[in-house]
Amino acid sequence: MSQVTAINQQSITDLDFLNDVLHGLAQQQKSLPCKYFYDDKGAALFEQITSLQEYYVTRTELAILEDYSKAIANRLPENLSIIEPGCGSGKKVAYLLAHMSNVKTFVPFEISSEMLNYSLAHLSPLFPELAITPLLGDFTHSQMVKQLTKDTALDSQTNLVYFPGSTLGNFAPVKAIEIMNNFHRLCGVDGYVLIGIDLVKERQVLLDAYDDKAGITAAFNKNLLQRINNELNGTFILDNFKHESRFNEVHSRIEMHLVSKCNQSVVINDKQIDFVAGESIHTENSHKYTLESFKNLAAQANLSLEQTWQDEKSYFALCLLRPM
Repeated sequence: MSQVTAINQQSITDLDFLNDVLHGLAQQQKSLPCKYFYDDKGAALFEQITSLQEYYVTRTELAILEDYSKAIANRLPENLSIIEPGCGSGKKVAYLLAHMSNVKTFVPFEISSEMLNYSLAHLSPLFPELAITPLLGDFTHSQMVKQLTKDTALDSQTNLVYFPGSTLGNFAPVKAIEIMNNFHRLCGVDGYVLIGIDLVKERQVLLDAYDDKAGITAAFNKNLLQRINNELNGTFILDNFKHESRFNEVHSRIEMHLVSKCNQSVVINDKQIDFVAGESIHTENSHKYTLESFKNLAAQANLSLEQTWQDEKSYFALCLLRPM
């Protein structure tokens, strides 16, 4: 039977959410943090996105895992713990766990208790003998990560920090370096970091992946406004905004925006925010890397790129890093 320990209660509060939303919407380029996409409905919509024909990312990464999980496992020592920040359903880590013997503990690390429970529900039946120790917190928050690693003694053992998907690309380079520094701390003594990155490719392939014909990505983007309405007394009218994906050549990234269709005002917790027609809220970035640009980025977090595994089209890569 899975050993499930008590979840750390350092959760993200409504006040954090409110402050982040009001701060972002007060900027000249209005923005909202993408980490708030994933309430229950947002998580369900994202699961739908991963199955879309246009969204190559998930199926490509799963194919890499299917082909190379054994090779990846062979590069890692036995008796380590696996930490997965932003664990989601746990579907991807299951590929690794199936090929690794004597994993000490699996630590799903999530901002959302709902997603932790979702991960547990998926993995516990598959690996009944695995000790699972959920950790609730924000892996992007350096002080929180520092405190959690100290409290849990994760920094005194050998860990693999597994960060699949292309989530690192959601962050600007400075923040991505900070997050990889957090992973450097989490990987403990003589540890490892395994990160998924989306590679540079044809522009239309990228644009279509973030603006599917069925409108699921648009619904996912707009759900962030609905979450603000539900949790922060917001008055967004979702039909007054349209979803757009854009490619920013300068920063090599896809951007998702919600564009106001008209002049309008929205109230959030008694605070009025005004929009003019055509003004956008920038909700997400997804940076696209070359192997060289990623290697240079990781080096700034004192992580060395040891090996990569890619698909045939070089659309995606799993990158194994070690502390320098």
